[in-house]
Amino acid sequence: MKTPLTILFAGTSIPHAFDAAFDGLSAFDRALLWAETVPASVQTVIFTDDDNCAAVEKLVAGRKNISLVRHTAWTNALVAKEIAATCSSHKADYAAFAWVDLPFLSSTLTSELIETHTKYLAEYTFADGYPYGLAPEIVDGGAAGIIAALGEGVQKSAGEKPVSRDALFSIMSGDINSFEIETVIAPKDYRMLRLDFSCGEKANFLACQNVFSAAQGKVNLQSSDFDVIALSDLAESDASVLQTVPAFYNVQISGRYQHNLTYSPYQQMAEKKTFPDMAFSDFKKLVAQMAAYSEKAVVSLSAFGEPLLHPQFADCVAEVLSYPGLSVFVESDGTLVTEAFVSALAEKIRPLGTNRVIWCVLLDAMESNLYAQIHGCAEADFSKAVDAVGLLAKAFPHQVYPQMTRMKKNEVQLEPFYRYWKNKDNPSFGELIIQKFNTFCGSLPDQKSADLSPLVRNPCWHLRRDMTILSDGTVPLCLCQCLSDQTIGNVLKEPVATVWERMKEPLALHLKKDYPALCKACDEFYTFNF
Repeated sequence: MKTPLTILFAGTSIPHAFDAAFDGLSAFDRALLWAETVPASVQTVIFTDDDNCAAVEKLVAGRKNISLVRHTAWTNALVAKEIAATCSSHKADYAAFAWVDLPFLSSTLTSELIETHTKYLAEYTFADGYPYGLAPEIVDGGAAGIIAALGEGVQKSAGEKPVSRDALFSIMSGDINSFEIETVIAPKDYRMLRLDFSCGEKANFLACQNVFSAAQGKVNLQSSDFDVIALSDLAESDASVLQTVPAFYNVQISGRYQHNLTYSPYQQMAEKKTFPDMAFSDFKKLVAQMAAYSEKAVVSLSAFGEPLLHPQFADCVAEVLSYPGLSVFVESDGTLVTEAFVSALAEKIRPLGTNRVIWCVLLDAMESNLYAQIHGCAEADFSKAVDAVGLLAKAFPHQVYPQMTRMKKNEVQLEPFYRYWKNKDNPSFGELIIQKFNTFCGSLPDQKSADLSPLVRNPCWHLRRDMTILSDGTVPLCLCQCLSDQTIGNVLKEPVATVWERMKEPLALHLKKDYPALCKACDEFYTFNF
């Protein structure tokens, strides 16, 4: 009979793991209760760091069969190395490994994983198709040592990264065929929902709170022996679980464009209303609200308009980065990018972290004539935009994405665009984005070259996660409905949280498949931002 060891990970920022949000228990408390149910486990070992150690020690005081492994900072490779070491020191053959901020770890699913792992002599076993957070990973102690060696050797690029939730698999994936891997597959595939039952981020923590509340009288969550399918189905149908706080703020800071893009409705918008640049003082107040409300989010510049035309563009970027939980996404035509611009911006934000800025340069073609037709500009701008990719990549390596919006007009250049920019020797280091054409709820003639929409419609991702803010503070239901006179509020006149609450009603309609008129004409429901 092989001997198991239980390992819980508390070695990075997990701000809501210790909040007593589940009938007086925290996610950490519930994870400890799950650990006690792991069949025949010889010990529970908690991996922790300097920031969490005191809280962990306080919560496990007086408990038997619990020990701690502490490091100042954890990497993916170090996790694998310590799994191997703790298995060896406790004479355990394999470990059940999970993070401590998972309040809904299932003992039933854990037993099934262990049974599969031992029956088929696996080195790594995981649950596939279930929402994240219901099951641990099962990893053989010897295999963990091999994973650690890979992470310190040929897979060093993955191994030396700060610890992530896929720490083991991120290293293994570089040499996946060298491992004996088994899976326990869910009877229903929940992956498209991206449900995440963890408490490390506010959005997921609120989802856990809400599904716990919704489960009262329906799914017995008083122990770890509960019906995981019933819980997952409940989460799938509950708007308060699917929509918590915004993860993506699409903010128009500039009301001006240099190019008249054929795939943008902005010209139609500008004919109806003038959009000024957003005052930096207003932007600063908004960012403070975003950080307080969402805690972690991506702030996109700019929903419409060329963001580099804003007179305080660099200050806008720096303001977002001044909040550790926020990052920046910049969508630009790139023609204003110069070496001096990149140098000055990088110098300004370097203390805040240039790795939290992602750039998208709108190229849309492989040659200047077609580019000029699509962008409504001079052909000379094409070379400026291409040069911008290389200039930005010097300061922001692997964070610059040349983009093509795929449509009938440029379909013939799709393959050469992909082949060229995917090459790791080119200025973007192989990064690129292929964007689908958007009619903006029928406001633009349909130029899609292919229909990629799924056969079964899912509740709109943008209603669940995105907030679009125009430069005067008005908030349309989503970016696609920006031409509509229907707005849900103005965040320069009322709180972000108040406006966001109004998104719940249309999402509830989507769950009932009773779509508002404009939503019926939209096929962006399945596209996902960060």
